[in-house]
Amino acid sequence: MEKAFETGHIIYLVISFAATVVGLILIKKFCKTTKAMKLAITITAAILITVFVWNRLSFAIIDKDARKLMPYSYCSMTSFLLPIFTLALYKNRSHHIFHALVYFGILGPIPAIIFPGNALGIGDSSVLDTRTISFFLHHSILLFLALLLLISGEFKPDWRKCWCFVLGMCVYITFGLFQIQALGMEHSMEINKPFIDDTFLAWYVVGPLLALPLMLAISLGCEYLPRLKKKLN
Repeated sequence: MEKAFETGHIIYLVISFAATVVGLILIKKFCKTTKAMKLAITITAAILITVFVWNRLSFAIIDKDARKLMPYSYCSMTSFLLPIFTLALYKNRSHHIFHALVYFGILGPIPAIIFPGNALGIGDSSVLDTRTISFFLHHSILLFLALLLLISGEFKPDWRKCWCFVLGMCVYITFGLFQIQALGMEHSMEINKPFIDDTFLAWYVVGPLLALPLMLAISLGCEYLPRLKKKLN
């Protein structure tokens, strides 16, 4: 696979982020009714779970490792859970669990898509490797679904529920520790990999530090900007 910021990777970044922006604008423009918007979200969630299954099967079959059928990173876990709960909680997409998963779905895919080397972890494989293709696709669709839930109004941010993300991080880490100690999956949830070498700054420390300001900015913005706009008008 090409390294970060080489030609193929840059082309994908441009196409992916452009498609995300254009897709969100078009859905927002043409899905005027609640029913139409719910259908768009449901279709996106179904596509994501399909690509996630393809990704897990690709890793398990090519690497000949059945353990890789399970999600073992923050993004792969979210690519599994977010569409499942989006489909299951059709009438309540502001349930507490979304106050963790939506932010995982926004914060996680962006660095993984921009700096795929460590997250992908398959060395110098071909860009046409199904692991590579499905990796990029499930991260891009995860980001798209999380943003779609946000801009559609189906998910309503609330700064009072920031604790949900912290609890979600604890659940992810607990599952990661199980995979490391019981199944020997040493890279699970990046627990054993520092964000910065030779420091205490592991991913499970940096994640909340990055996510909580993002959550506050989005939730406070969604709550107070409409009020400010109304006053100005």
